[in-house]
Amino acid sequence: MPLDQPEENPFPNEKNMGFFDHIDELRARLYRVAILVLIGTIVAFFFVEDIFEFVILSPFKPGFFGNEFFCWAGWKITGTNALCWEPPVLEMQSQQIQGQFVSAFKIALVVGFVVAFPYIIYQIWSFVRPALSEKEIKKTRSSLGIVSLLFFSGLLFAYFFLVPLASNFLLGYQLSPQIKNIPTIASVTGFVTFMSLATGLVFELPVLIYILARIGLVTSDFLKKNWRYAVVIIFIIAGVATPSPDMFSQLLLGTPLLILYVVGIQVAKRVEKQKEDE
Repeated sequence: MPLDQPEENPFPNEKNMGFFDHIDELRARLYRVAILVLIGTIVAFFFVEDIFEFVILSPFKPGFFGNEFFCWAGWKITGTNALCWEPPVLEMQSQQIQGQFVSAFKIALVVGFVVAFPYIIYQIWSFVRPALSEKEIKKTRSSLGIVSLLFFSGLLFAYFFLVPLASNFLLGYQLSPQIKNIPTIASVTGFVTFMSLATGLVFELPVLIYILARIGLVTSDFLKKNWRYAVVIIFIIAGVATPSPDMFSQLLLGTPLLILYVVGIQVAKRVEKQKEDE
């Protein structure tokens, strides 16, 4: 290369920004995210009664897809109705004067966050984009949809399968016939939203492995060598994400996470090959 020819900048998108400039940019992007979540929350609040009736309460009703699926799977696998159940009658109460309003606001806020999730991921990517090369930008731009797809897949998986299974077990369990299960509205709302959101986030496991592999913290060999520890960690995560203490619920969540872990190993291999090519 001639001495008078400037060296090509591998990061042409990187701006000459100081620390406080980055803070200002981050603040601006967080402001945009907050505005979108707020708009989604306000819109959802106008329909919160319908959302509560047809979304939050549906897993507790007969004929829900998850309940019908388990019944069908039970007949196919065992030839019996062992997995067919009638959801227990759900009675709720509000123990605080502001209980129903707070629950309505939480439902609307969760809906606002879920609707804004792809935009949140886009803003995160836009924030780190100046530090990426053109090649990395092309690769990461195509993966934004995968991040959202994994999140919504986990959310729907929990809503249609984990929530009805866990709620049937918990509402049907009795320590004594003298005790009647009458959960609060906050408990029911938090149960459905927490399990769904938590599962959606843990489904981002391949993305996490990709990031760790890119910065060199993990390798495919490391992941394959320590798969036993990964199994234990995955089922601990499944136990945290599923409030139900039964092993079947943890197995139901842990199995797809194990599959995603295997996918993550392949992702790490691909990252290593990309690094060698670079």
